[in-house]
Amino acid sequence: MTTVIDAPDAKAPPTAKHQVTDLLEVLPGLLAKFECNNAGGSHKVRAARYIIDSAIATGAIVPGQTTVIEKTGGNFGFGLALACRPHRTRVELAVGLGFSQLKRQYLEFVGARLVGASMMEKGATPRDVVQWRLEHADELGRHYFYTDQFANKASVAAHELETAPEIAHQLAAWPHVRKLTFVACAGTGASLTGIANGLISAGYCVDVILVEPDGCDARNAVFVDHKLEGMSVGVAPPFLDWAMIKETRAVDYANVAAAKSDFARRTGFLVGNTTAACLSVAMPLAATMRADSKVLTLLYDHGLWYTPA
Repeated sequence: MTTVIDAPDAKAPPTAKHQVTDLLEVLPGLLAKFECNNAGGSHKVRAARYIIDSAIATGAIVPGQTTVIEKTGGNFGFGLALACRPHRTRVELAVGLGFSQLKRQYLEFVGARLVGASMMEKGATPRDVVQWRLEHADELGRHYFYTDQFANKASVAAHELETAPEIAHQLAAWPHVRKLTFVACAGTGASLTGIANGLISAGYCVDVILVEPDGCDARNAVFVDHKLEGMSVGVAPPFLDWAMIKETRAVDYANVAAAKSDFARRTGFLVGNTTAACLSVAMPLAATMRADSKVLTLLYDHGLWYTPA
């Protein structure tokens, strides 16, 4: 049996205790939300926790009986493993073989079971793996809950109701700032849309700049192979509200690598590739901000996943 559930009416989940990450002015004019310091190492833990808590509240997940399944490049999987552990709920993940091997190893280390490697070696996609296991749940002795992060609106609610209010509260440290230029990328588009909507609701004027790898055009569903895991993932971001995108900037990998190195030398923080892509746009932009404005970006995850094993 398989269950997929959305968050009802974007209301707060039954358990809302969470770690608050820092918002720091890492360079003049540039505010960074340190989502890399979340448990699990990224912003994805917020959506995972929200989805799991909501599903348990509605009975879609029965602790000790249900197995959560998802296809993921890693970060959402960490969040699921951490969110499910207190509830004695197993997690199975289909992770593409091209993703960071270090991430794959650590997913197993924190308790997730990686499935479908033999199928993917023969050409199956992670989606194919999940679909096969859902169709054969009875044979496998599983009652699955498919979190389906690309269709589950709870991902947006998690950031609109949790991340954005945190940022708004932390922005009190800069009381003169009323305008934000939010530089972000999109996989599902949940964090970008949720945070932007939440900050607008908090009374801030928000301009959004979407960062994409060179050659990709998510608006028109054009994608090319690239090295920036977690963004422009081959499908149009289902939760991205294009009406709020003021501008799109394309970045190439050489500039991303240079931004990662520059940021590490100037601040001491080693960040992941999607973060570095946003920083390659955000850092020069920050120098142009007026007194009442700041550039805002997320440090989505740290860079240790992307170093050679």
